[in-house]
Amino acid sequence: MTHIPPTEEKVFMTSAKWRQERPHILVVACSDGRYQEALDEFLLNHLGIEDYDRLYAPGGPGALVSSAISHFRGVQFQDEAKFLLDAHGLERVILIVHGPVEGSRPSEARCADYLRKMPGNSVGEMRLRQAEDLSRVATLMKSHKPTVSLQIFAAEVREDRRVQFVPVPVLSDYTFPLWGSADFFSGLDR
Repeated sequence: MTHIPPTEEKVFMTSAKWRQERPHILVVACSDGRYQEALDEFLLNHLGIEDYDRLYAPGGPGALVSSAISHFRGVQFQDEAKFLLDAHGLERVILIVHGPVEGSRPSEARCADYLRKMPGNSVGEMRLRQAEDLSRVATLMKSHKPTVSLQIFAAEVREDRRVQFVPVPVLSDYTFPLWGSADFFSGLDR
């Protein structure tokens, strides 16, 4: 038996209590801590969501898609998402990808997981890959649980470092032909 040495830290007791009822919403997003405060603000203040299950991993929804980097990672995250859908009785899934506003200066806001998968590619190429991945993940979610409601957003870091959450339009076949194109972004108020 391994003995864990005592620490000098005291036990912290929360004021929030554990809830017996599970939330019925799953948020799938990148684990990048630089935009977590903005993400929390968006979920609470814009969507009115306080309680939700989280599936945060590098790449967010892209973690559920196998790539040349790792086939097994995508399969494992798909299994985890399906498990949560079933075991937690989830009714709504929110998929969120992130990166800089195309053409803006904070290129460091690009998702590191997509940089790993696509070294040397532009923000536009990353967006197209994210759109392909979103299509695959949306199809996976709906084929596993047809009744699940999907919402999809792109968290875009602007030059002033504020984050705008842009709804990504979803067609009935879960493709996103406009998101990532000049046609889609030219119509948005920046």
